[in-house]
Amino acid sequence: MGWLWGSGDSSAANNNLDPSLRDFLHTEAPSGPKPSLPSRPAAPPAASPAPPAQTASPEQHHTAPAVPPQSLFPDGRYAHLWKNYTPQNVLDDRGKTEQDKLRDIVDAFNDRKAAIGRAALENCALEYLAQYECFQKPGWVQTATLCRAESRTFNRCYEMQAKFLKALGYLTMDARSPEQDEIMQMHADKLYQQLKEQEALIDKAKEDGRPIPAFESVLSRQNVARAVAGKPLSAHPTAQPITDRDDEEDIWSQIKPSSRDEYEKKLAELPLQDQEIERKALLGELRAQAGMSKQVEGTFIEERINRMKRREAGQETIGDTIKRLWGWG
Repeated sequence: MGWLWGSGDSSAANNNLDPSLRDFLHTEAPSGPKPSLPSRPAAPPAASPAPPAQTASPEQHHTAPAVPPQSLFPDGRYAHLWKNYTPQNVLDDRGKTEQDKLRDIVDAFNDRKAAIGRAALENCALEYLAQYECFQKPGWVQTATLCRAESRTFNRCYEMQAKFLKALGYLTMDARSPEQDEIMQMHADKLYQQLKEQEALIDKAKEDGRPIPAFESVLSRQNVARAVAGKPLSAHPTAQPITDRDDEEDIWSQIKPSSRDEYEKKLAELPLQDQEIERKALLGELRAQAGMSKQVEGTFIEERINRMKRREAGQETIGDTIKRLWGWG
């Protein structure tokens, strides 16, 4: 059994087999040439530098045939098999109707909203655990207050984490990898920890009877840039709060003036330190809704073009006729 452990002579192990078993293996062994993979395409020989007056012909430039990323041989082997390859998601989209595409857009937006809740809950795991343990084994103080302090801490953490995620663009349906979503979730938690540090300094100033310091907004462009770059966030007070209204007017131009006035009134009723966070969270939500509206509009335009092509080809369906008579184009 030396062959089992990678040591010993293979011929000696063959001689130790039973004669009948050795004869059976010899007769049943496959014969003929062994199959082999195609060799790697040979690299073109290095060409000598051409004179400046001459240009290399297209035949001199030999490149490996392109293969899709699904291929296990990116060097170009089996490229002829991948020539007419179409990804499965593209094939699925070809068979979808207008209603299916619209349903996919709405489902994707709802999934992003649910993902914000899960990410905020993960960032507030410690606060949730404290609330859970309070409900399971409360002391006499927790029994009298029904764990009000723990519940308030967890609810504020969950609410603020969700707002930070919206402000950072977590709700948008842009193509992102799970790693990018996790990085954005980490940035939201960094900003929340800075907010807690600022609130602690404000409470300390109130206890000491000192003037309340004014801090830079947690969601200012400078703070977000420091969080994205992985730099430590500073909670030192500044002379006055810094606001950042970069593309707010572009977003509000797509909203009715009456809706904006109503929102401004509600925003003025909030504490000053919460107004900037609430504003940035709403702007992030409006960006996501605007992106979804563009996708819905693109789906309608694509469907209208397909109906016009079917009508020109004489393949108009009953549904196409009804939509045309109703003025859908």
